[in-house]
Amino acid sequence: MLAWLPFLLISVLFIVLLYACARSASTNIQRFKQLSLIAFLWILTAFCYTPTSYNFGTQLVIQYIQWGPVKLNVIPFQQLDIEFWLNVLLTVPLGGLLAWNFPDLPWRRFIWLGLLTGLTLELGQFILDWLVNIKRWVDIDDVITNWAGVILGAASYKIVRHIPGLRWLQK
Repeated sequence: MLAWLPFLLISVLFIVLLYACARSASTNIQRFKQLSLIAFLWILTAFCYTPTSYNFGTQLVIQYIQWGPVKLNVIPFQQLDIEFWLNVLLTVPLGGLLAWNFPDLPWRRFIWLGLLTGLTLELGQFILDWLVNIKRWVDIDDVITNWAGVILGAASYKIVRHIPGLRWLQK
């Protein structure tokens, strides 16, 4: 039960953010954009900071380092299976939502935001494994795939917003 406490506290924080956003946005489209970003961030934390296990890949044995309760994979690309690619897809919506909410950000910022996303998620898992043992792996591949997903999502948004019929995305 203690392992669920961080996610429950994070959920309360997101409820406060949702409420503040709903009250502060000036237009309905702006409110929808902001609420979508916050809601997706909550979903992402549910995937990464809950004591659950998702295994869509094969059961290959990979080399890892055991550091206290934490399993660390510091060797990239040991396992390029479906789970690797699904992890890229996991953060594509985040990249698109960031680009939609902040359309004037230069590309270098999206590159840094992608890297920061992967590092933050994995550092959070590392800390929570030490504190309450959420039984998650800290994996360099996750940093790389989260980074790639944010960049792909931002690029997708920047392409899709120019399609006739979807110009409302630019508001």
